[in-house]
Amino acid sequence: MARLFLGNQTVIPLFPEREPDETYNLLTSEASGKESNSKASSIVATLAGDTMDETVLDLWVKAGSDGTSLGGDPLSQQLFMILLLKGADPKCRFNVRTLNEARPPPEFRSAGLRRAPALQHGEDVAYSHPDEIVEYIDHVFPAPSLNGDDIEAESATADLFRAFCFFIKDVKKDPKALLSELYRLDQYLTASNHRFLIADELRHIDCRVLPKLHSIRIVTKALKNVEVPVDLHALWRYLDAAYNNDVFRKSCPSDQEIILYWAERSDSTTFPPSKRSQLSRQKPIHTLVVPEGALEDSNNTDE
Repeated sequence: MARLFLGNQTVIPLFPEREPDETYNLLTSEASGKESNSKASSIVATLAGDTMDETVLDLWVKAGSDGTSLGGDPLSQQLFMILLLKGADPKCRFNVRTLNEARPPPEFRSAGLRRAPALQHGEDVAYSHPDEIVEYIDHVFPAPSLNGDDIEAESATADLFRAFCFFIKDVKKDPKALLSELYRLDQYLTASNHRFLIADELRHIDCRVLPKLHSIRIVTKALKNVEVPVDLHALWRYLDAAYNNDVFRKSCPSDQEIILYWAERSDSTTFPPSKRSQLSRQKPIHTLVVPEGALEDSNNTDE
């Protein structure tokens, strides 16, 4: 069982072929029990023993501008992707719930949690630090393993997101550092024989990098009028592999929500509140195709 709860609205089965009797249901956020006054921390409670296997795990992710849709937080998408991959094992039973942080439901607050992403598993386990959420998921659901160490891949992606944040927040006024990191990643991927960063299937590093890379593609164009160069063919093939993967597609927020998420964190004056309001009212768009010419084989040689 795996379901996506959009606020207190519709429930969407994530693996409908496994649960034909579970159709769309109304989620109510009412919960019994008193609100906890305990101080929030990254680890609210710890697992006692291994008796949680049959308990449904709840992953809370940031809601979008309407308070119910998937928000544009790349950390939330990372964790969503991990659970979808772990969901290949029928024993992995989970819900993904969008959270309006301005109006959290009682069961969220009573666990001592304050913001998403966050994880609950039964009544005794709650985490709010992304690294600890990943560690816990791997502990409880070890299969399929998403681990894989590759120093070169880690090095090729280590500074990409930092360069993006500096650029989008106007710490750096020009995109030179960001473009340098994009070319660095492209060079690594050009030399790789894998579909993704370190394997032909998604691994933890891909769940970490792909939501951020997709955000870079969408946000730099919308807020800075800077596009990922089309001649980075290996990088675009990597994105294309993600765009054609169900795990990425199911977990990916709309372009609008990604832009709005970063507009709130940007010092850009080119995206005023009126434009944000207009964007939030638009029909959701998901740009999950690569530009024309981006998939040309950069390794081709003249015959």
